[in-house]
Amino acid sequence: MIDQLNASLSASFRTLACVTVAVLAAQAPTFAQSLAERVSRVADGAVQFTFAARPGVCGNGRTFISIDSHSMYGSFSGSPEGMRRDQCDPGPARVVLTRADRDIVKLETFVGRASATSGVTDLGTVPAREAADYLLTLAAKLEGKPGKDAIFPAMLADSSDTDAALLALGRDKNRPRETRRSALSWLARRGELRNPAAAEKVLATLVQIARDVNDNQSVREQAVSAMARFEGGEGVPALMDLSRNAEDPWLSKKAISALARSGDPRSRDFLKAAARRNDLPEDIRVVVIRGIGREYATSQDAEFLRGLYAGLTGEDAKESVLISLAEIGGMENTRWLLTLVRNDQEPAKLRRRALASAEKAGAPMAELLKLYDAASDPELKQALIGLYAKSGERDAIDKLIGIARVEQNGSLRRRAIASLSKSDDPRAKQVLQEIVER
Repeated sequence: MIDQLNASLSASFRTLACVTVAVLAAQAPTFAQSLAERVSRVADGAVQFTFAARPGVCGNGRTFISIDSHSMYGSFSGSPEGMRRDQCDPGPARVVLTRADRDIVKLETFVGRASATSGVTDLGTVPAREAADYLLTLAAKLEGKPGKDAIFPAMLADSSDTDAALLALGRDKNRPRETRRSALSWLARRGELRNPAAAEKVLATLVQIARDVNDNQSVREQAVSAMARFEGGEGVPALMDLSRNAEDPWLSKKAISALARSGDPRSRDFLKAAARRNDLPEDIRVVVIRGIGREYATSQDAEFLRGLYAGLTGEDAKESVLISLAEIGGMENTRWLLTLVRNDQEPAKLRRRALASAEKAGAPMAELLKLYDAASDPELKQALIGLYAKSGERDAIDKLIGIARVEQNGSLRRRAIASLSKSDDPRAKQVLQEIVER
């Protein structure tokens, strides 16, 4: 009896095992299908999938995505209620593909909690690495905007190694220009995720693309720009080397411009050394000088530029110093610029540029008012009249009134009268009435 029971149970277990194996075998193709195969089964309409986003990525699920709190994509709601509602939730990332005639014609990316969407085939959550690989495969084969748009969500995927795919996209001259530019840009942004050996490989590829005179200039420029954005300034030595390329002046200027956007001390020292070189072509020297005076400029940089001015021979280079000092601002630069305006030994054009720069740097109106009577250049006086009219300050209006009454130069007098006619100051209207009645 016991033997019969054991035999019966054994047969039942064998039957159950066979059924289980059969069911799993039937389901195996579904489980084994790649993301690409699952998407391809949707003939038309929208299909979506979600995956884990890397740390530092968040969004509101609808209109904006934030990366590491300093890069924002999309837009916020303008109302206070919308701002309260638009919380930045970490992950997951969600990609919605629109297919027409089995072709992907649109690709959208969202991060954060999503509300239910009707009419969308939901493939559920997929591994982040698989999602990134699939999206970069799309970027390598899709034309136009969908191909370019596929790169962005791949960069959001957690624990994904994308360097090889991005390098291949950047090098592929058969890919659309904007897709290549996007790939090169992301190579720089992902710098914190790679080791020194990998960074060296990426930089070598960027240099190769930048040097290729047969490649698209816009793509080459993006490669140069990407070098300047590497974490820790790893791209600075390569940019210095490119800036010395006398055989390709275009590349030299682009590399110098990229160095100028860097706050790396090596870049600042390099620019100053280049600015001192009298053998440097004038147009490149202008780029160097303007670079010294941009956002990372210090009071020491301003002092350097003021000292550099006297030794410059080109008018364009001198003008670039004046423009740079205007952007830096400060009373020391203002005083120096005003001294230049008063210097009759300077070319009239540069004196007028110095005046405009002094005004932009913050020269007090009291100092600008003193310049008119001491000036002999009519064009400089005309520029001063323009500044007085633009100011609208009481003292400036008084000066215009004086010019309108006693100036012997008819052209300058008419300019002052014209400026007064646009003023709302009652004194200006009274003076104009007196002039008319004479």
